[in-house]
Formats: sequence, C-alpha cells, structure tokens
Amino acid sequence: MHFQMGGNMESLKKWFKKTFPDEPLPRAERRNVPGLEAFHWTGTSPGLDNVKDISSSGIYVQTNERWPPGEINPIRLTCEDLPVEAPGHDVELQAKSVRWGEDGMGLAFVLPKSMELWLWRTDKHIDPADIVNEFRIAKALAFLCRICPAATQELKLFFREGLSNIRVTNVIQIALRAEQMLAREFNADKMSIPKDTLMHMVEKGSWAEDDLTQQLWTGLLVTSCTNDGSEEPNSEYVEILSELSTILTRIYHAACTRTTKTISDSGTVTAEPVICTEHELVEIAGAHDLLKIDRNLTLLFDLGLIGPRLKSKFFSYNEDVILVPTELGLAMYARCQGHRGAPHDFYRGSLPISAVEWNKKHRHP
Repeated sequence: MHFQMGGNMESLKKWFKKTFPDEPLPRAERRNVPGLEAFHWTGTSPGLDNVKDISSSGIYVQTNERWPPGEINPIRLTCEDLPVEAPGHDVELQAKSVRWGEDGMGLAFVLPKSMELWLWRTDKHIDPADIVNEFRIAKALAFLCRICPAATQELKLFFREGLSNIRVTNVIQIALRAEQMLAREFNADKMSIPKDTLMHMVEKGSWAEDDLTQQLWTGLLVTSCTNDGSEEPNSEYVEILSELSTILTRIYHAACTRTTKTISDSGTVTAEPVICTEHELVEIAGAHDLLKIDRNLTLLFDLGLIGPRLKSKFFSYNEDVILVPTELGLAMYARCQGHRGAPHDFYRGSLPISAVEWNKKHRHP
C-alpha cells in the first residue's frame, strides 16, 4: 500500500494501528520464594518483612507500611537462611510504591536500563539465595558495563561462563562496593574506565577471596575511573595488588595503618617504624607458621611495599619485627582507599591535630 506524504499521514496512522494492533506487554512472571525477605528503613515502621511474591520487575511485601504512591525508597533483599556476614547475604535496590493491598504493598524495582535479570531459568524450586545472587550479579554487571560500555560482551561472558562461582562472587563484592564509593564523587555518572584496564582488574581481582584485599581492589577500581576515561597511573598498583595473598594484605594493611606518618613541606610522606613482637605479628598475619610469615615479609620487601629489615636467619618468639611502609606502599594504600589526590592530602587528614601542628612547626625537609 502506498501513501502520499502530507495529507495522508492520518490515514497512515490508522492503517498502521489496524495492521499492527497494540498488544499488552506480557506481565513478568511472579513466584513465591519462601525465605526471601525485604528490609526497608524508611516510613513509620521500618523493619524486615516477608516477600509474598517476586518477579524481575517488582515484589509484593507483606507489611504494615504503606509508602505514598510513586514514592521511591531503598530496600534490601535478603535470605533468612544465610548468616549476615556471608558474601551474597543481601542486595540493595531502589523500589517504587505502585499499589496497596490488605496485607502489604506492591513495589516496582527502579533498575538501570542495562540490568538484565535471569530469575526463572527453571521450573524447579528456586532458593531465596539464588534470587539474591542473581540480583547481585545483574547489579554488579550493570555497574561495570556502565563505566565501560565497550566491555559489555566480554563482561557478560566472564560473569556467565568465564569465571568460577567463587571468582564471580569476589568480583561482585568488589563491583558493588565500588559502585557505592564512586556514587559519592562529583560527576560519578559520567566517569568511565578503559576497557583493557577494567578487564585486567576484573580478571586479577576475581582471585581476592578475603574481605580486606577486596576492599583494596574496590578503591583501586574507583580511582581508575576518570571523567574522560583516560588511563590513570594505577597500572603499577594493579600488578602489585594482584600479587598480594591474604597474609601479605594483612601485614601490609597493618604497616600502613599503625605507623606514624610525617609530612614534609614538600609533601613527602614518610613512615616511622612499626615495632611488632612475634606474637603480635602472628595475630596480624592470622598464621602461626613463622617461616611462612618470614617469606611473606620478604615478598612485601621485594614488591617495594615495606623497607628492608634487620633480622636473624630464623624467627624466634623473643625477636621483635620492624615494619616500615615505603613511599610507594603509602601511595598505593591511599589509592586503594579511593583517594585520587596526592598521598600527603590523604594522610594529612588522618594525622592527629597535634601531629599536623608539629609538622608545621618543625618544617621537616
């Protein structure tokens, strides 16, 4: 059928509507998942409520709370069978009130456009932990794709097929924390990261199983994001951090946080020695094998994170250990805490007022 441009536009619209009648979009499948709960901390009665049913677009919560229609608040989906400290215990989402019922209210998820959910991959029983985990995967993936759209396909492959479940869990922890940390920065929604940098960090960071090392990866990921997506000088830190085991991270963290820092007029940050007894070092490292701790101290020195130390050939329980974080070690630690500026700005804020005044008074060279 042919239509002349101009006077026949209305006829074209009528023909199109008749030929292709509007069909309502299929409603997202809803299911009851026993054990799935939602925590909200807004309104007159914040607390933990049972989720009556859930779909990829929203939930119905059994609660005495009634949010005004259209109001958006954060909620946290959680699984009652998982301990609070377990990775994947919960996920925070934004939800909008869309309807009220006799026993609760219906909420629609307010999700990023790029967030893809695969809730019902099977007709079999679905555990609440699987629901929470799927939301965590989708949310972490959406964040990483947002800061680097060019890596979308590779990230999806990594998350769905390329990494083991444990490594995916590790990346999720890092990504979700990074999303929260980055959100506090100006122009956070416009920041991006080069594709090669992101994929390298995802691959290396996925091996970090302990919470402390994951926190370091979080800060490094955030400071690798820039307004123009250019390369930040974090490549050296990425390689060093990828070498840190749990014991190495614990000792490095203790050295950087327990030392007294001095800032010169030129902005150089130097660290005073941290003296640890063997018993204290065993507690810091979380290991009783002194030879293993000795090897890890040597590795930290080889990586350039702590200075050389004088010691006997073998450890003994009556020998003190001296830890001195290097300038490189302190600079990397500041970056891993999400600090973008010069290291002295980060550590000046952590010094006691008396120490700052002392530095000014004595004018260290």
